[in-house]
Amino acid sequence: MPTPPAAPSLATLRGTFPCQSIEALIASGAVRSVHGTQGDARAPGTPDADRIQPASLDLTLSAEAWQVPGSILPLRSERVRDLIAQVGRRQLDLSEPTLLDRDKVYLIRLREQLALPEGVGAYTNSKSSVGRIDLATRTLSDHNPRYDKVPSGYHGELWLEVIPRSFDVIVQAGVALNQAIFFAGRELCNERDLAPFAPLLYERTGGPLVKDPRWQEDGVFLSLDLDQPCVGWVAKKTYEPVDLTTVGSLDPADFFTPIERPKQPMLWLERGRFYIFSTWEFIRVPPWFAVEMLPYDTSAGEFRAHYAGFFDPGFGHGADGDEQGTPAVLEVRGFEDDLIIRHRQPICRMVYERLAALPERLYHGGIGSHYARQRGPALSKYFRP
Repeated sequence: MPTPPAAPSLATLRGTFPCQSIEALIASGAVRSVHGTQGDARAPGTPDADRIQPASLDLTLSAEAWQVPGSILPLRSERVRDLIAQVGRRQLDLSEPTLLDRDKVYLIRLREQLALPEGVGAYTNSKSSVGRIDLATRTLSDHNPRYDKVPSGYHGELWLEVIPRSFDVIVQAGVALNQAIFFAGRELCNERDLAPFAPLLYERTGGPLVKDPRWQEDGVFLSLDLDQPCVGWVAKKTYEPVDLTTVGSLDPADFFTPIERPKQPMLWLERGRFYIFSTWEFIRVPPWFAVEMLPYDTSAGEFRAHYAGFFDPGFGHGADGDEQGTPAVLEVRGFEDDLIIRHRQPICRMVYERLAALPERLYHGGIGSHYARQRGPALSKYFRP
């Protein structure tokens, strides 16, 4: 990988911010970490350095949390705190490990507060480890009736809506459930933009996939893989909680049932149940790009294809371009009806976005990235391999 050039000024950046530009945002005071509860007189600090990924920033829970009766967004005239004053049911203190009940809705203040310069905005995604346990998260910001979109030049607090779907969960202040991606003039790429960086998709055998990709507008579609020994997992009904304060300690058998390769290249999914699958294609994210996974449109079926959807530069690429792609893991839930899914059915769209500068580090196994070498429908990092 070539040596990155000197970091440009924040004022001249265009595109999605790499890690060194996120560090510059933090150094300028545009991102700060407030650990205490409301009214805490302590001076804000800076986010921990290990929270900065190649092109994203892990956001962390504060100790301040509220149970609310349902999902709610602020109007243009309202702060999130105004909503809590109206509908907050019960305050929780996350300074110690705390149980969040399945199917309840919680608003948790994030430690990170923003004072973004004009022209710089952000969007957020659940972390992959969180999506794989069916824990839904969405970010709220003041005066903004949209989830997961932080307006350009935003100053204020960030809150996280948290809804455990399949399992009760245990959380604590400092745990990261979602991540922020910062940008100035986000640049989405089409097939022509990415042609010089091909191949981007590989087959399981390692050969480049050049004839099969389904490009449409600014994204390439990936398909479902039902032709492997374990094609997926389905969540069990259990009252055992998933403890998010530890990594690698849970027995998968307590929470999931493996799904073996079907006799016919299709599967029947039950409405309302949670499944984990993987893509047939192995995807590669070159250093100059990041990728957001978007659900396949609803005309392809009434199901949600993922919760977590951001891939840092270097995913499936490696430190020196030596990796021949990595499959993406899919979190699937049927909405209205039972449904049948089929091998090689298009299921998600991958949108590449250009970075404002070459990142100083990449996502790969050598730096301890949890899913750099995943194969098949890998479970969350909270479970034992």
